[in-house]
Order: sequence, then C-alpha cells, then structure tokens
Amino acid sequence: MGPLSRLTKIFKGKRIKRFGPSLISLDSNPVPVGLFKTFTAGASITAGQVVSLHTDGKIYPSSSTYPNVVGIAIDSASAGGSVRVIVAGVAQATSDGAINPGDPLTYSTATAGRVVSYTGHNHSVSLSTGTAVTDVTASTTSVVGSVSSSTGTFVTGISVDRRNFTTASAVTGVSTTTANVVASVSTSTGSFVTGISVDRRNFTTTSVVSSVSASTSPFVSSVGDDTSYYVDSFGYIRHTHVKITESAVTNIYTSSATVVTGITTTAGTTVATNVTASTGSAVTGVSSSSTTVVSGVSTSTGTFVTGITTTAGTTVTANVSASTGSAVTSVSTSPATVVSSVSKSTGTFVTGASISASLSRVVGVALTSATGAGQTVTILVLPSRI
Repeated sequence: MGPLSRLTKIFKGKRIKRFGPSLISLDSNPVPVGLFKTFTAGASITAGQVVSLHTDGKIYPSSSTYPNVVGIAIDSASAGGSVRVIVAGVAQATSDGAINPGDPLTYSTATAGRVVSYTGHNHSVSLSTGTAVTDVTASTTSVVGSVSSSTGTFVTGISVDRRNFTTASAVTGVSTTTANVVASVSTSTGSFVTGISVDRRNFTTTSVVSSVSASTSPFVSSVGDDTSYYVDSFGYIRHTHVKITESAVTNIYTSSATVVTGITTTAGTTVATNVTASTGSAVTGVSSSSTTVVSGVSTSTGTFVTGITTTAGTTVTANVSASTGSAVTSVSTSPATVVSSVSKSTGTFVTGASISASLSRVVGVALTSATGAGQTVTILVLPSRI
C-alpha cells in the first residue's frame, strides 16, 4: 500500500475519507485537510494565521519582518509551544481586505498573520548616468575654392643713356685760314634694358575645420516589463526583465587646416625672381680727335657734328631687343563654403542600471471570497516564492 493509502490523520476529531489507494477528497473532508508539519512557535500564534519559518528554526505570524511563508497554523500556542502547520492542502485564514476566488494570496503587511490578494511586486532600479552630445551646430564661412590666372609677357629691365648731338656749319672748300675740326669719332657701347612693370598680389588666409570625427558609447535607454516566468531547480517561480540599450556620442574631435580667404592687388615694386633679359647695345661714350683744315678757301659749306654730350634721360636708342618672360597679369577666384566652427550641446544618458533582487511570498490561492478585513477565507495552501 502507498503512503497516502495508509494516511489516517484525524483533524478536529474527524477521520479523513479516502477514495482508492492514493486519492484524498478535498471536497467532502472538513477543513483543514492536507499535509501538515509540526513546528515550535517563536511567538504567540493563533490557529488560522499565516505563519513563516525564521532563521532560528521557529515559526512566527507572517509579516514584513517574517516573510518566509510555510503555511497556515491549525493550532494556537504561546512562544515555545508546538504548532501544526498545513503546508499543502486546504485551510482557512482571516482576510485583511477584499478577496476574490482565484486570487493568489500573500501575507498582510498591515496585520501580521492575515492574508491579502497578491497584486505583484516592484524591483528598485538604480541608474548610473553620463554626459553625451545631443546636438551639433556648425557655422560656415566662404573661402577661395579655386584660383585661375592669366599671364603676359614683360621685360625684366632696361637702362639707357641719352646722347645729345650739337652741329655747326663748316667750309667744305679750301681757304687760307685754318681751323681745328673733328677728324674722327669713336664710340663705346653697353647693354641696357628698356623697362619692367610688375603687379604684386597679397593673399589672406584663415584656419578652418578640415574634418570632424566622433566616439560613441552604449547606454541603457529603458528597462522593459516582465518577459517570461520559469521554475528554478528549487521549485521557485522566477521572472526576468529586458534591458534595452542604444549608442550615444561621447565626444567630437576636429582637425583644422589653413586656406586662402582672398587675394588683393597692390601696386608695388616687388617683381618675380629668376627673370633674365637679353640686352641690346647703346652708345655709352664718344671720343674725338681733331685736325687742321682750311677755314676759308671755298665758299661751299656743310654741317658737321661739333660735339656729343651725355645726358641722363628716358630717350633710348632705337632697335633694341630684349628677351621676355611670363608674369601674372590677372587673377580670378571662385568661392567655396567650409565649416569655420562647431558648437555642441550635451545631455545626460543612462550608462548602466542595476535591479535589486526581491521576492514575493504567496501562501496559496483563494477558494472563497471576502468583501473586507476580518472575514474567513478558504485557501488552497501552496506556499511559493515569486
């Protein structure tokens, strides 16, 4: 025979009715009925109270101080006395509020030993936060995007001496009088450059942002609701929460470069370097020798050069050629827009979350109802933790 078929426990003087070798009726037997265990009371206990097993091995009326529910007492006793406790079966307890049939029941935190409907429990959540970039504003400015230039030919330099010649009339015939005249003229020559004119260009520059990079970090954006329930190896019901994460920008790095912002034309004397010019020959000096001629023999006269003087001036000898080079004669630019500065605003984000562990103790399921506190409720006793 099985252990249940040999069960002949008597509650309140009445014998349990059995149906077959392993079935006990919870319908026709008087309440309480089921399995009980005897404990030692750690405080005064009244029959019908929900009781909890403490770390000292004794039972106490269930409360926030003594939360580990094991069943419902079917005996009354003082501290140190023996108390039988229904740990699985059907028993009656006292309500501490409205209860509906089918409600899971737990102990009352207001009145020790009474039962109330279990409506769920909360976990405390602590969050750690950090600062993230929430917005980036960039201001722009116009700079020179491209430059095109046209060139022309110029002479690098010419220097020229000017010569003035004086003339006079002389007798071309023979006379008995003599005079000294120029018999021959020799000249020396040198090289000269006619002239150079060059425009000068001034460039203005500024520093601009050439690139922007950002670093990111994951953060917890929210903690979800209960996702599922399961029974662990000890028979306790467990559930989990979902932690939702996202990425946030934690910093922005920028690098800069120098660009041309404009070109101005300024008159001046600065010229391009490494320019060579070919030169031509000009008379740089004249020397003459004299001789004696007849001053008045014939009546025919002619004009001749009597002397050459050297005078600084701008008149140059004709037929002078010079080699030329190319120089910038004009510049045109096209503008482009670049980022001149970047400003950022920051905000706080969740970097981590810790959820405190908490358990709720359920004594069983209500089989009858109660409209308020102080009423008797029949309970299917199934102690568990959630």
